[in-house]
Amino acid sequence: MHRLRFCAALGFCLMANLPIALAHHTAGHGGGGSSFYNPFSTQSRPPRSFVSFTFNADILDDDLGEVYLYQVSGEYAVTRRFSMGVRIPFWSIQEKFLPGTNSIGDLGLTFKGLLWRHPAHRQNLTLGMSTTFPTGSESEGTGAGAVTFSPFLNYTLGLGRVDFYLTLGNTTAAASDPSPSFDFNTGFNIPVLKGKLPVHLFLGFQGSTTLADDVFTNGSTKAYLAPGVILYLKNNLITTFGARVSVMDTLRVKPGVALSKLSPALLSDVKVGANFNVDYFF
Repeated sequence: MHRLRFCAALGFCLMANLPIALAHHTAGHGGGGSSFYNPFSTQSRPPRSFVSFTFNADILDDDLGEVYLYQVSGEYAVTRRFSMGVRIPFWSIQEKFLPGTNSIGDLGLTFKGLLWRHPAHRQNLTLGMSTTFPTGSESEGTGAGAVTFSPFLNYTLGLGRVDFYLTLGNTTAAASDPSPSFDFNTGFNIPVLKGKLPVHLFLGFQGSTTLADDVFTNGSTKAYLAPGVILYLKNNLITTFGARVSVMDTLRVKPGVALSKLSPALLSDVKVGANFNVDYFF
């Protein structure tokens, strides 16, 4: 009964039409929504202490340019059921119609709690909240321009040797114009090689849907297929190589809205990308 109440409360928070601004930033480069599928990301796993380095390289649609992310993050498990983390992103943007940008993005904090687990079936239900602060530049596309809130619910399940992940969330911000987005992330982690250097494959599907926005039409969705390889260098050291390819793009500008070529909203329209991630657990 307690778990049902938690889930009902989260569902209300995720779907509530809370006031935010510029969802095309919050779900993209400026905010706390999912930016790249990784089965070892903060949102995809129960509380655990770690430090991580991430490098992303994205190519924008219509050959508009490239966006690079260098990020350091970490999480500390205060108890076996509760953790808190921080992430520090640095963006390098080379867009055809914008001046080159190299600057820090929105700093983020994450709080996460394990609601329920079933060790025998590797089942975990985790509730969390990611909050970002406007340390990046909204005009240059490295920030949302407001404090953003991204509550999320993650479920993991062991299917034999295969691990299944599902994360559902919402990105909102403390601003005047309502522009909520719904974020989703799901995938499988599949072991393929054993031995001194275990290798797993993963296949993810991730994206974000705009429920209301000041630029894009309601229901606009950008979704990606995200395959990758996981190398278990040691028990507590993992390296991930991934990619993402746009497979669903219904982004449409609202009638009457003139979207300039200089608009940083275009930075969220990624065609294909690559990812490198190193996680050290302690």
